[in-house]
Amino acid sequence: IIWNSESITWLLDDVAFLEADLSWESMSEFQQYFFFIMNVAVGGGWPGYPDGTTQFPQRMIVDYVRVFQPTR
Repeated sequence: IIWNSESITWLLDDVAFLEADLSWESMSEFQQYFFFIMNVAVGGGWPGYPDGTTQFPQRMIVDYVRVFQPTR
């Protein structure tokens, strides 16, 4: 993710696949300080709600999270 004062761009394998314009007043919350929450969510529209074939428990292994900040 490349996040600056103008936009947030999501990349996969260095290829941009989504960009959000942050210049709109309704996007002002993205100009505030943030923190990361990572979880293993269950249910919802994708991939669907758990059923008898869903394997529990699940886990998420994160190797690292790297955050770059521009030099001032």
